[in-house]
Amino acid sequence: MKLQKLIIKNFRGLKGENNIIDFSSSNIIFLIGLNNVGKSSFLRAYEFFINSAQKANTSDFYNYDINIPIEIEGVFLKDEYDDDDDELAAASKGKGTDPDWIKKWVDENNFIRIKKIWTETNTADKFTFSPETDEWVLNGFGGMPSLFQKHSPTPILISAMETENSLEEKVNKLIQDEILKKLKDDYGEDLNELVTGVKRLQQKIADSEIVTKYNEEINEYFKKVFSDLTLKLSPKDDDNIKLEDSFKKNHSVTISKDGIDRNEVFTQYGHGVIRQALYNFLTFLKRSREGKKKEYIILYEEPELFLHPEITFKLRTSLYDLADNSPFQVICATHSPLMIDISKPHSSLVRVIKKEDETTFTYQVGDEVFRSDSDRKQRIQMINRFNPHVCESFYAKMVIIVEGDTEAIVFRDLIKRFYNDYEVYVLNSGSKNNIPFFQEIFTAFHINHCVIHDSDTRLNKNNSINSAWTLNSSIWNKIVSANQIMDGMARRYVHVENFEIAHGITSNGKDKPIRAFNFAQGLQFDSDVPCLALLKDLLGDKIILHDNNYIEQLN
Repeated sequence: MKLQKLIIKNFRGLKGENNIIDFSSSNIIFLIGLNNVGKSSFLRAYEFFINSAQKANTSDFYNYDINIPIEIEGVFLKDEYDDDDDELAAASKGKGTDPDWIKKWVDENNFIRIKKIWTETNTADKFTFSPETDEWVLNGFGGMPSLFQKHSPTPILISAMETENSLEEKVNKLIQDEILKKLKDDYGEDLNELVTGVKRLQQKIADSEIVTKYNEEINEYFKKVFSDLTLKLSPKDDDNIKLEDSFKKNHSVTISKDGIDRNEVFTQYGHGVIRQALYNFLTFLKRSREGKKKEYIILYEEPELFLHPEITFKLRTSLYDLADNSPFQVICATHSPLMIDISKPHSSLVRVIKKEDETTFTYQVGDEVFRSDSDRKQRIQMINRFNPHVCESFYAKMVIIVEGDTEAIVFRDLIKRFYNDYEVYVLNSGSKNNIPFFQEIFTAFHINHCVIHDSDTRLNKNNSINSAWTLNSSIWNKIVSANQIMDGMARRYVHVENFEIAHGITSNGKDKPIRAFNFAQGLQFDSDVPCLALLKDLLGDKIILHDNNYIEQLN
């Protein structure tokens, strides 16, 4: 079963019912947001949810308040492989079986909804949603803990501070789950010979002098009480000797340096190498088992930690590749825009925010915004090539979108000198044509944003309609739409015709950036110029209104 959606209420740092991540069109999700908004709580929540015997501690409840229940719901997609699973087909339920589990718990879209609720520091009540009755049923499929845990994707946490011991523990678990399941198929004959040999050895030991002596001594006092009974130590009459268990937790991970004939100590290389070793073991599994059946979820805490930027870029590429056509789904919590490539398909960004009352919300953006058609895909690829730092804007509280280099230079300088205490990111969109695209992204993320652009002229020099003029209405319409979603999310200001004309700057084109810098450096806080007036209004009373009516009367 593939995890389709995870809904979390009041777990650790996550408050309220608006904490949702959706894998419907994604195999990899990056959680972004400020510190202490609950990103790591998302990673821990799936582990918490899947564990069949998980008990809640006081610290697991939001604000340590056990009167506010923890509620986690998982929506799973039954895939084609589940139909052929004998264990699922005869799902155990009490002393009987539930061969019709698909009819009972799987809806018309092939979704299974399972919910767990912790009301005190104890194990959870488990519910399954019944499509037949349209109600949550206590236990149900979710009440078969071993079955649910086995067939839902297994969590693999790569935490920020992995140790050598935690690395070995996780590697052994993966070996147990992945490699040993093939042991009987690939080495069945060898296993049978070993099992026969073990049985012969057991019998020899049972018939040995020392065991015979043990049996005599054990019965010396036992028969004084039960004279007609005899105790005897002997091998179990068990044909199901699990010799493969001897391989479990029996693997260590060592590291050595090329050219030096000795094993090195992991700790001398640091957490970055340990985390990368675990990650590389996962990529090995991916190469050994291509396929779309999702069996694992990698929960990666800040992948960029302890890594050089060049290595970070390589890891980013590897992560996207790992999630594609493999047994893995991936959730990463990251503070680094270097980890994000918005041109990659089947990937999403989830912005996690915390309101003033501590309620947390998630806003997810994926293929529907970044790559919904070929034009958007080409635009994203172009933006990535010309401005690889564009993803920094997704971490901002407030974004000013400008057309090009001139405006970016001027507004960055003014903010640095006059509004340095404000958290404002100036995004150079590269072109007026790109502005509506960025508006959609920031609106989807619920990021406050302001567009500052040229009004341009209604007609070109040959009296044809100027396409740049027609963009004015498109930009304003998206401002209106954003404010309908969240009041005050978006604003728009214009420079009449263009920045240079509005400020009396002459330029031959090639010297525009340096002239813009010199112009900005010559401004004082009380200078009477349009750009400074607009910035003061944006970060002040917000009185100026540059709507479509204002632009239409310009020319």
